[in-house]
Amino acid sequence: MIKLKFIMDSGIIYQLKYYIPKKELREGLFDLVFKEAKNKEEVGENKYIQIPKSVTSIGNCGFEDCDSLTSITIPNSVTSIGDCAFKNCKSLTSITIPDSVTCIKNGAFKNCKSLTSISIPDSVTCIKYSAFKNCNNLTSVTIPNSVTSIGVWAFNNCNSLTSITIPESVKSIGSGAFAGCNSLTSVIILKSVTSIENYAFAYCNSLTSITLPNSVTYIGNFAFWECTSLTSITIPNSVTYIGIRAFAYCKSLTSITIPDSAKSIGECAFENCDSLTSITIPNSVTSIGNDAFNNCNSLTSISIPDSVTSIGNYAFWNCINLTSITIPKSVTYIGNWAFNNCINLTSITIPKSVTYIGNWAFNNCKSLTSITIPKQFESEINEIFKNLELSSIIIIYT
Repeated sequence: MIKLKFIMDSGIIYQLKYYIPKKELREGLFDLVFKEAKNKEEVGENKYIQIPKSVTSIGNCGFEDCDSLTSITIPNSVTSIGDCAFKNCKSLTSITIPDSVTCIKNGAFKNCKSLTSISIPDSVTCIKYSAFKNCNNLTSVTIPNSVTSIGVWAFNNCNSLTSITIPESVKSIGSGAFAGCNSLTSVIILKSVTSIENYAFAYCNSLTSITLPNSVTYIGNFAFWECTSLTSITIPNSVTYIGIRAFAYCKSLTSITIPDSAKSIGECAFENCDSLTSITIPNSVTSIGNDAFNNCNSLTSISIPDSVTSIGNYAFWNCINLTSITIPKSVTYIGNWAFNNCINLTSITIPKSVTYIGNWAFNNCKSLTSITIPKQFESEINEIFKNLELSSIIIIYT
């Protein structure tokens, strides 16, 4: 026999009694019992629930949609909190997780909009998918050294979370784990994290700086997308991959150094970084992806190293303050619209190594006074340098 005890604001105690065979209890069917009980009139409002010590697990969706539940104590007998166990408990302000629990599963506290803080015990090793997603009033959370992974969208849209420390035990930060945490100003990532997955910190509009440890090798697609207050970031020498739109729309970012370990700069990696004035590309990089520096309006000059073989489509599109660029002899490919509307570019030298120049590659580069280009492109000159008065420009064919 299981007794669910409800203590009302009036001090009156109600108990709902249900018989659950031990076998079913072990299989996590406690959730089904509570689903039957939670909607009964005698449960009332503003309730506190004391889970009996005989319970070893809280099953999937066990307390889901308990709108009036404000607090709950989980006994030390519980080792598992199931998927969506407290999902949509919109009035839940506090919860104590005992050190017997080893994993916080998918959506366990999703949409608990009144939850302000939570302490995760040292016994927990994993925080899974959407575990605390949309906990809008969560201001602080302590992640213990026992946790090895932070799941996909784990703290997504925790709008009141101001700081977070990722302990050394964590190896990966899942996709969208902290995306949309608008109040997050400080992130400390201790060494051991090897990958920052797609959208991990996207839309963290208050984040001003972040230091990545030397253990990181992978920065995923959209990882810091639209971190509009981010002014600086240190990318360690361990990073080999910078994903698509990894830092796109980081409008306050003024400078960045790409480490020697990086092999490529992904598509749109720094797109619309309006304040970026300088960037250092190391000799390890072999390709600059499509739209990599598209609309970097403050970029004045850039040196492309001898290791680069291709410059993608729209790579420097609309870099209106770019006055000079050096294309090395290693480059064989310049994509379509690569330098479109670089209106302050005054001269360009294209080496003989280049075998392909895309349509309108230098369209509307109105300040060009001299062009040096391989003779093989003479018949295509009007398409490559579209919307220019070529008769007033010195053109040297090599």
